[in-house]
Amino acid sequence: MRVFQLKKDNEYYVDQDIFNMKIERVNKINCITIDNPVQNNCLCVLNHLVCKSEENKNTAHLIITDDDKQLKDTVTFGGLAIGYKYDKGEPLDNLEIDIVNIDINREIDMLEKYSLIILPGGNIQIKLEEPQEKMSLRISVGKENI
Repeated sequence: MRVFQLKKDNEYYVDQDIFNMKIERVNKINCITIDNPVQNNCLCVLNHLVCKSEENKNTAHLIITDDDKQLKDTVTFGGLAIGYKYDKGEPLDNLEIDIVNIDINREIDMLEKYSLIILPGGNIQIKLEEPQEKMSLRISVGKENI
């Protein structure tokens, strides 16, 4: 396993940067992947993962996965590769760590009670029950060289 969950009262602080991403697609997506690439020589600490639906209410599953599929369209931030897709299958070898209800036009922090440390080669996914075209994502991430 390359992702670890820590309670916020034991939060490990490193210098953090905030990343804002607005997803607007013609084709709907149901999976957002946040990946710390194997060649990245740092661990990444996610303290906030804020989602906002701009279309409808939805349910999001936060999953730690060993899925190593390469996404075509990714954005790099703080050493992390962030991408999205429409995924028909369920990832193998996954560990669901939270389920969050997302209301329309209301921000929800999926990491309200804990932080995630992602080692190189680790990734998490946000799986949406209802595919969407428009969504906002804000990530607070710090990184430390290892």
